[in-house]
Amino acid sequence: MFINFIYLAKSTKKTLLTLTLVCAITFLLVCSGTFFPYSSNPANPKPKRVFLQHMTRTFHDLEGNAVKRDSGVWINGFDYTGMSHITPHIPEINDSIRAHCEENAPLCGFPWYLPVHFLIRKNWYLPAPEVSPRNPAHFRLISKEQTPWDSIKLTFEATGPSHMSFYVRAHKGSTLSQWSLGNGTPVTSKGGDYFVFYSHGLKASAWQFWIEVQVSEEHPEGMVTVAIAAHYLSGEDKRSPQLDALKEKFPDWTFPSAWVCTYDLFVF
Repeated sequence: MFINFIYLAKSTKKTLLTLTLVCAITFLLVCSGTFFPYSSNPANPKPKRVFLQHMTRTFHDLEGNAVKRDSGVWINGFDYTGMSHITPHIPEINDSIRAHCEENAPLCGFPWYLPVHFLIRKNWYLPAPEVSPRNPAHFRLISKEQTPWDSIKLTFEATGPSHMSFYVRAHKGSTLSQWSLGNGTPVTSKGGDYFVFYSHGLKASAWQFWIEVQVSEEHPEGMVTVAIAAHYLSGEDKRSPQLDALKEKFPDWTFPSAWVCTYDLFVF
């Protein structure tokens, strides 16, 4: 109907120009904040949703040595305005603390709760002290063996909170052929990395699983990079003084979801 309307107009060129101008003006007004998109009105709430993850990251090399460790509050805003409306209220959250992608790590080296990294182009990383959950996560390689069909089988064990995310990136010359998860066939998320979400109830046993890597060409930097994120979504481990203080600064038209997490990366 819209296309027919354009053709019925006396001047198609003028009609298209007018529509383009109206769209451009509307876009500029929205982006400038003239049309404020959020509201805390209980009768018509329109909150801005923000994720705040206070985390400590540890990166290990092929020999198992910790080569990098940092801590901060990782911030994600789930709409087009990013932090532009938040910065006037919390000046420390600005573009100078934009998060940088760890190119050699799956999903850029951050503890994504869900594999939506390709939808969110901007996030922020505010430096903060290390977290120290009372129930720390543990991850270890149980065995590494060569199969009769010449793949390498890596068996892992993980313990931690009720919600964890596991990430995998196969290196050049290696492919993930199968694993003990789901139907046994690995499926990549967008971008080529693998994402697994794991949750359990109370008093669960250790999570054991394996992956098989087919290596066509050996490289000195290893065959696969894996990482595990532990998400503390309940209890005292969910909170930190820094996270509570930051959350209190957000205006009432926001809905910040905040929790503590840890991220550990390994190379095999």
